[in-house]
Amino acid sequence: MHPLASVAYGSEPPPTPKLHSQGVVAMDITEQFTHAAQQLELGQLIKDPHFTLFESVGALEIMDRKMDSGYLEPGETMDDEYDYGKPLLPEEIIGIIDQLLCHEMAWHMGYPLSQTIFTSLYIDRIMMPTPLKVEDTYFDRSESCSNDESLQLQVLRAYCLGLVKTCSFINDRVKAEHYYEDEDFVTHTYNRNLLEAIDHTLVIDFLKRTTNRLSTDNTLVPNLKEALICRLDFRTKFLSAVEIANSRTFPTQKGLWLDLLTYVPKLKSSIKLGKPVPSSFSVKIQRKLASTVPPRPIVEVSDAAAFNHLENLCRDASAVVDVLRYHDSQSLMTFVIHFQARQPQPSVYIRTLLQHYLFGDMIFLGTMSIRQILDEDFALTTLPASVLLDRDNDEIEIPTDPRFQIAARMELFRSRAAGSYLDLLRTICQNRCRIRRLLRHNIADWDSLQVDAEELDVELRTYTKEVPAVDKAISDDAIYAFPLSSWVYHFKLRQMEWIVQMGFELEIYQPDELAGMYWYLQYLSNMRSQHIERIRGFILRAHAAYRGKNAEGIGQSQAEFAKATSFLNYSALEAAATYGFANALSSLFTVLDRYSLLYTFPRPYSNAHMRYEVRMKPFVGIGLPELIPFEDLTGVVKQQNESSVDLLKFAAESVAGAKKAFEVLSKLDATEAFCQGSHDRWLKNVKDCLKACIFTGITILNLREAVEKTRKTGQVNIKIEMPKPGKGYHDWWVVPKAVKIS
Repeated sequence: MHPLASVAYGSEPPPTPKLHSQGVVAMDITEQFTHAAQQLELGQLIKDPHFTLFESVGALEIMDRKMDSGYLEPGETMDDEYDYGKPLLPEEIIGIIDQLLCHEMAWHMGYPLSQTIFTSLYIDRIMMPTPLKVEDTYFDRSESCSNDESLQLQVLRAYCLGLVKTCSFINDRVKAEHYYEDEDFVTHTYNRNLLEAIDHTLVIDFLKRTTNRLSTDNTLVPNLKEALICRLDFRTKFLSAVEIANSRTFPTQKGLWLDLLTYVPKLKSSIKLGKPVPSSFSVKIQRKLASTVPPRPIVEVSDAAAFNHLENLCRDASAVVDVLRYHDSQSLMTFVIHFQARQPQPSVYIRTLLQHYLFGDMIFLGTMSIRQILDEDFALTTLPASVLLDRDNDEIEIPTDPRFQIAARMELFRSRAAGSYLDLLRTICQNRCRIRRLLRHNIADWDSLQVDAEELDVELRTYTKEVPAVDKAISDDAIYAFPLSSWVYHFKLRQMEWIVQMGFELEIYQPDELAGMYWYLQYLSNMRSQHIERIRGFILRAHAAYRGKNAEGIGQSQAEFAKATSFLNYSALEAAATYGFANALSSLFTVLDRYSLLYTFPRPYSNAHMRYEVRMKPFVGIGLPELIPFEDLTGVVKQQNESSVDLLKFAAESVAGAKKAFEVLSKLDATEAFCQGSHDRWLKNVKDCLKACIFTGITILNLREAVEKTRKTGQVNIKIEMPKPGKGYHDWWVVPKAVKIS
């Protein structure tokens, strides 16, 4: 017998099957098969084309606990033999409720229901079979006990009903919006009904009746009674909050979430009163679920982690409601960006709520159309007081009238731009990794939109009778405004910057790549700064022309020109700060790389050119700005003709300029910074950037002193410490620490 055969079977292999057929001759091929298998390379697979997925699944090993959900140990039963009618102590009720809350938060963290809430025998009991009314959900269904339910079991049943109904609202909201199940949240209910047939008002009424019964009971110890009442009140508030959260006009949503947050300290302080009941949770329930995966263990989340997640959920839910207070299109965009940048990032439910508030039913914030948002953004960026946005154009029905043609082409552009604009907002509502990944696809769409916008700009020019600008210093040709394509280009450049900046946040780049990526960031921000100056020039020119024609009626449009100018001033200042800081860090990391002060892991399967192709892959297909070739990028980053001291001097000047820009930004109010509704978060972000600037200046100073001393000693007596993830002043600005070596 071949030695591998004994290993495979654990003892002697089974005898050759005895087949009695004239057409079949059975023989033992073990030795030949083993010899042939030894000829295969490691990882090589041979597959018969007729061996389909059906046969593959059928070949899975049975009688294995990890693969066979029906496998039973000797003496084990298929279902749990649990007595649902046995009396429970108040301490045990508290323990079960607190465990259910931990499982609920684990579900919010991304674990499936099959490993969390659905592992509760009491939850399974009230859901099977599908109940149609509250009276169908008794735990003990014997004839003698249904109408004489104990207080403890009624408390547990009321809480379980509220929990399942809460999960139903949350699950429906998440499924209605854009999310990624493999990364964020599992909405699969395994063919279980989350009490859809029972109205939530009946559940809330039952919770309140149970609370009243509990309040009038005099047999319980006061602290235990108070703890149970607190948990019932919490569940009632939670269910009410998630039900009302779907409304975009309800005025008390924020207050409900803040009230819910006040219960968390009370729950924490009374958790020690609970007594765990492990037997009330079982992994065997997974055998009854409509699932295609083998049984998995119950997810255990600590009380501290669960309450921490619950607190963040309540805070984020109360904060996201503020998006419904509309101020202007840029403040809306700023709100979404900085809300999504909160640490820790808002949960999936909160992010889907944000999507619902933004553009549920294709109505912005419940009251506005996408046209209103786009037109305001056009006016704020490139088209203040423009005839292209005049609503009266829509009333013209004569095709030969220029206003009719303007209205038709503007509506064509809005229909094309609306999808890209909505996709951008929807992208920002995803998790951080997915945001960057989707932005890579979005910029290709915005690049295509820019081409379409340029064609429409040329067509609209014939109807608006635009007078071109002439600047001999730039070109002998006439220069036109191209307002629509300029608006698109501005958004495209911002997204390209975000892609690079989020690469730092997500630790995509290795230390020796930081110099190149920060140089590319300053390149993009410089392009955006130049573009803003171009837009500003045409707006000032349009303003002067408008004042010349409408000397008396200037008041109605003065505000639009002033607001657009203010926004461009803010954008230019923000771009200048990004440009200066990125320039400084690029020079700093270039010097560090020269002196081999940056530690990098060995990468035998790549080189600098291959890594360049990977990093620049999102920008390869973009027409403008043009991609910098590898050789050119390497040259401008390394700057071989510049000494290290000169580079550090330049870095010090750049970071000083960025510091001044951030200081000016930090003094702007919410209106001037176009962050109404999120000024606190925006200001914290600016101050974090300012702190990073100051620390960078210190690092540059220390490194410069060490480099200057190398002329005497020949060695750089300094070591570099890179900040740990999430421990720096700002995730987008990786600032190394220079430590002197004595």
